[in-house]
Amino acid sequence: MNLHNLLPEATRMEKWSVVQCPACRNCHGTRTRARQCPHCGQTLTSSTPIVATADSAAQLRIEVALANTPEEIRDELRRKLEASEQPLVAINSTSPRRLYTLIVERAGESGLIRRNDVEEVLLKVESDMDADDLLDQLEINGTIIRRQDGTWQLLE
Repeated sequence: MNLHNLLPEATRMEKWSVVQCPACRNCHGTRTRARQCPHCGQTLTSSTPIVATADSAAQLRIEVALANTPEEIRDELRRKLEASEQPLVAINSTSPRRLYTLIVERAGESGLIRRNDVEEVLLKVESDMDADDLLDQLEINGTIIRRQDGTWQLLE
């Protein structure tokens, strides 16, 4: 018995598409027909050009990168991307949620954090963000409150 035949047709044939916005000319990936360009917000119609297709999310990342690259260097970039065993990851791509989770873990049950705790978290994720800037942002968001002893208390 071939398990491939048991999958619904849509699942077996599912492909990702790289579409090009006619307004801003930026390309992005989509599983279904995109309704709006994520770059400029332009409404996309059914006639929006599909510039490439991909069979996997990993291949889609490569195709989108190539579609947004000048034609003169696409072949060289394709060779480098396909030869790379590491997935494409943006530099300093640590999400705010991930930073917050690490800070909460660092604070422990007491919920208290010090500036050097935040510095160590940022060092761990190899972020070039300044600890004071992050602490300020957490205060502005109402996530922490500054105490008189030079520590911060987590509020959430």
